[in-house]
Amino acid sequence: MLVALADTRDGRQRFQDLTKAIEWERTRLSYQVARMVKRGLVGREQCADDARGAHVVLTPAGREALEAAAPHHAAVVRRLIVDVLSPDDLATYARISNVILAQMDSPSP
Repeated sequence: MLVALADTRDGRQRFQDLTKAIEWERTRLSYQVARMVKRGLVGREQCADDARGAHVVLTPAGREALEAAAPHHAAVVRRLIVDVLSPDDLATYARISNVILAQMDSPSP
């Protein structure tokens, strides 16, 4: 969820858009947002143009947590995938990943 928020221009998304972006059920996202609000990683703000809507907002502490986790995450991916695959395997992995990404970007039926 932090990555999805960090990928936006201003670190915020409407709650309903975030549920679609990360493909979670609304109740699951509500629970996770509440936990992350308590930890100071995200905030919840009313939507100015829709009184029923709310934004989930990445806080500076949330951005710092994401930035702190990134090097470790990259190292684990390198150790588990990049370092153990041959150049041919990596090319195959890239082709398969592109097929999966294209499917993720296509509209759901």
